[in-house]
Amino acid sequence: MVQLPSIQSLRAFEAAFRWQSYSRAGDELGLTHGAISHRIRDLEARTGHVLFQRVGNEMLPTDEARRLVLRVREALAILNEAFASPVSDRARRTIKLSVLPSFASRWLVPRLNLFRDAHPEIAIELDSRLDHAELGPSGVDAAIRYGPGGWPGLRAEPLARETLLAVCAPRYRERLQLVGAPDILRCVLLRHSWQPWAPWLRAAGLSLKQHDDGPSYADAGLLIDAAIAGEGVALARGILVKPEIAAGRLVALGDVRIRDEHAYHLVRPLGTSRLDPAIDVFRDWMVPLLRADALSVER
Repeated sequence: MVQLPSIQSLRAFEAAFRWQSYSRAGDELGLTHGAISHRIRDLEARTGHVLFQRVGNEMLPTDEARRLVLRVREALAILNEAFASPVSDRARRTIKLSVLPSFASRWLVPRLNLFRDAHPEIAIELDSRLDHAELGPSGVDAAIRYGPGGWPGLRAEPLARETLLAVCAPRYRERLQLVGAPDILRCVLLRHSWQPWAPWLRAAGLSLKQHDDGPSYADAGLLIDAAIAGEGVALARGILVKPEIAAGRLVALGDVRIRDEHAYHLVRPLGTSRLDPAIDVFRDWMVPLLRADALSVER
């Protein structure tokens, strides 16, 4: 029967391969240079091949070492998974989260470091797309969707409502000498493919027969980018444009603001999941921040 090398020898070999140094491998594993060298010699005797060659101050792996390290890493990964602590497995969770590109780039991603600092035991893996990702075992664990809610076969929790306002680039306002909401009748209206201008125009007491003939964008982020580029006036979601207004890249045209009929929702499959507690933690972290931004835009 073949006598297998010790786990310590395999770990010493893998660390020496990464560091190309017995001393640094020893520092990582809490062993001396001599102990690492002894374990490498043991493996060389078992394989019948030289695994490292000294070149200057480095221990460079041989071709045989490069072949061997792939199998050693695979074996160590299998052992780590097989003997992982149940407590540690419960504590560490990765949530696969589907989110719209505009919300991801303009709100969520700049704040994810705050969540990581507060909850290092939970990792967020983002799936950013315009279409609805599949939820469930073969798809994502949860999604942040913007819409009316009530998606069939899913449970949706409202997170925050949005305020819609007209925004444009400062240079666009200056070029057209825009002062208030009525001046929008002289502007190019940038449109989102499913967010019409009509409700905002009614709230402003304006009538514009051809308010639906401007450039149209499927993604709210592209709509905002077009406004920043000076292409026209966008009817934008307040939470998404708040940082752009604060930075001076956009300005609000007039004081008219309306509540959108749609809202942000946290969406999950029906039933229960082992990730529900972690998703709840993420939701509880996100909601106060999101609603605070929503409230500040309403004012």
